Amino acid sequence: MSTATYTAKDIGVLEGLEPVRKRPSMYIGGVDAKGLHHLVWEIVDNAVDEYLNGFADAITVTLHKNGDAVTVSDNGRGIPVDLHPKYKRPALELILTTLHSGAKFGDGEVYFHSGGLHGVGSSVVNALSRKLIATIHRDGFEWQQTFRRGKPVTELQKLGPCRGHGTTIYFEPDPDIFKTTQFDSKWIREHLESMSYIHSGLKITFKDEIAKETYDLTHAGGIPEFLQRLIAEGQKPAVTETPFTLVRNNGEKMEVALQWTESTDEVIRSYVNGIRTSAGGTHEAGLKSGIAKAIRNYMETHEVKVKGLTITAEDIREGLVAILSVFVREPMFQGQTKEKLNNPEMTAAVDGWIRPALESWLNANRTAADQIVGRIVLAAKARLASREAASEVKRKSATQRRLNLPGKLADCKSTSLDESELFLVEGDSAGGS
Repeated sequence: MSTATYTAKDIGVLEGLEPVRKRPSMYIGGVDAKGLHHLVWEIVDNAVDEYLNGFADAITVTLHKNGDAVTVSDNGRGIPVDLHPKYKRPALELILTTLHSGAKFGDGEVYFHSGGLHGVGSSVVNALSRKLIATIHRDGFEWQQTFRRGKPVTELQKLGPCRGHGTTIYFEPDPDIFKTTQFDSKWIREHLESMSYIHSGLKITFKDEIAKETYDLTHAGGIPEFLQRLIAEGQKPAVTETPFTLVRNNGEKMEVALQWTESTDEVIRSYVNGIRTSAGGTHEAGLKSGIAKAIRNYMETHEVKVKGLTITAEDIREGLVAILSVFVREPMFQGQTKEKLNNPEMTAAVDGWIRPALESWLNANRTAADQIVGRIVLAAKARLASREAASEVKRKSATQRRLNLPGKLADCKSTSLDESELFLVEGDSAGGS
């Protein structure tokens, strides 16, 4: 038995941003390329929050020429720079050096919708950057403060008068943390472009200093335009001429656009407060159940039945391309990477919103509805035929295995381990008859 002592002096306490540097994967999902780019998404999400709440309409993201530094600027209100009444430190410094700090935790109405309720985004980026410079335009003056590996190396400086307002964050990821610090310009551009469809009123500009190109990623067509782009990328024609689209602006804002195609793949893109939820979540579950119920109700109402054929939810969604965007006052994400929504009420909310609207649309557009149902029936028949073919192959394979054994090997009559033995013999005569 070990004789090592265990006392209070053995207890370690990580203060400030030390937990982030000690266990970065807990906050950004990993220290690979995906985790590296998550730093950009965190700062961009903060800028988008200003837009969502009516305080900004433009964001610029710059990938610098060495490929290992990014600047994100917005024309929002600018992070406050006045002293916090309790902590006696500038608000900017508190936000960038303290986990779970920011206006999103307050009781006021500073942020109605936000993608960053964990309150760790900008501070995590600061902790994992070898250098970060925050420049604030606010109340007619320009302010700036520099940080290294999460710690301030300068005081908050008042540089002088300026026009406009907003926040600019420049950061260089720490090579001591990440496997690579080289950003992928294509990855950043595609991420920003998908966001521009969700936020059709937001002007997003991407400056790629490596390629010496500037891209205006604004898409006024919004989610319906995004849907057509995804369908085109799938390279399979749509089943119907027009998509189903729905927008709700009262209460929690929701928007959906969907269309069936001849593809055998299912493509669903879901977003919460503008953030891509690649792992789905409760809102996506509500979308799927709402679609399935609407289709089943339509088929039952119009007595669409195929003898010996059961339609599954997967049959209904085969070939479906859908985009769902919801805005939630207090989103609960699974982990800081925000890839999955956990708000339990959103399943029923989205289901109850989608189902009656889609059902009404199907009944009002009988030609399109019959085309969709025909596509679903074909998917079910193909699934059944594939299963029968697979079963036949398994039966044939089992028979072939018994018939095609080498001449000196004898097959077992039983597949039970309890009833079978293996004999190893040397020479033909030792094998017996």
